[in-house]
Parts: sequence; C-alpha cells; structure tokens
Amino acid sequence: MKRYLLALLTCVLFSPYSFAQSNSDDYWDITIFAGQRTSDNLEDDEDLEEGEEAFEVDFLNDASAGIILGWEFDYNRTGELLLSHSSTEFDGDVQLDDMEISITYLHIGGTVTTGEGKVPIYIGGGLGAVHLEPGDKTLDSETRPSANLGIGAKFIFNESISLRVDARGYATFFDSDGYLFCSGNKGCVMRTNSNMWLQGEFTAGVTYRF
Repeated sequence: MKRYLLALLTCVLFSPYSFAQSNSDDYWDITIFAGQRTSDNLEDDEDLEEGEEAFEVDFLNDASAGIILGWEFDYNRTGELLLSHSSTEFDGDVQLDDMEISITYLHIGGTVTTGEGKVPIYIGGGLGAVHLEPGDKTLDSETRPSANLGIGAKFIFNESISLRVDARGYATFFDSDGYLFCSGNKGCVMRTNSNMWLQGEFTAGVTYRF
C-alpha cells in the first residue's frame, strides 16, 4: 500500500499535464489556516495470549491549525512546505482514555492546478513526518514517516490576497506488530497490527502572495 501511495503522489506532483505558459513573475506565498481533523482508529486484535482482550483506540475529532509556505515551481505547479498541528485526546483504552495527544505534520510537496478561471482548482500532496506526543510525559513520543494527498480551491480577491480551502488525507506508516508510546517503567502502552494510520483534514485559510 505504501508503494502505491508514493507512486500516486509522484504522478500528482510531477505530471506533464499543463496549461498555457504564464508570464507572471516568480512569487512566494504564505497561508495561515484553521480547520477540523478526523481520525481512523488504532487497534490490536492479533496474536493475543489466552485471557488477553483486543483493544481499539479512537481519537476525538478536534480543531487543527497551521501554516503553508509556497513558491512558484512553474506555470501550473507550486512547491509547498506544510506544517499542521492538532491537539486531541485518546478514547477507548483504559490506559489511554482521555489522555491528550499532540499530532504535528511537517511535509514538503506541492500542488498542480487542474482548471483555470476565477476559482482555480488544484490537487496536491507531500511527504514528510508526523510527530505524536502523548500528554503523559513519562511516555516516549513517536516520529513516523507520513504523506498527504488532497484537493483544494482558491478564491482570489486581488493579486496579493486569496481565500484557500483544502480537503486532504494524511497517511502515517507504522511497522506491523509495532509498539508505540513506551516507557522504561510502564513498558509500551499500545501495539498496532496495521502498517498505515489515516487522518482527514478540512481547512480554510488566508493566503498572502509576495
């Protein structure tokens, strides 16, 4: 699954599909955004010892916020550096129930414009890492490779200011049968039997071009 996702992302960012050459000067832009995150669950129900119970951990939906630094790559593509942060809570496992967790993505990627007009539509994606930090400071935080893929639109007010809306999905990659959030005293409080964890994010932000 990871291999196919990376191949799709490469096609999105470096597709030869293009529109007429623009004569605009090179530019940079910065977007400040806020939105909402939804999450897949994490579960462990394989290779249980006798008497052990399977567990499932959910994440509460919560607000997110972040910043995107963009630059012109060519006439219909942009490069982007994305930072997106959310603070939510575990839900469902006795050890983790109601514990806060900070989830921060840092990705580099870009967008490809798929339509012209007053409201340009684009698809985009990126590769990077996610940092998972539990509220219990006795537990180790986790940094894992991740990717995102999404679609968005810009409502242009003038040459410098626009409103940007995005819907993107994040995929975080774990080792199968790996352990998470370990401590020297408590051991590891979570094991996963899946190698990919998904989150969705819906955001709106203001873009300033310079």
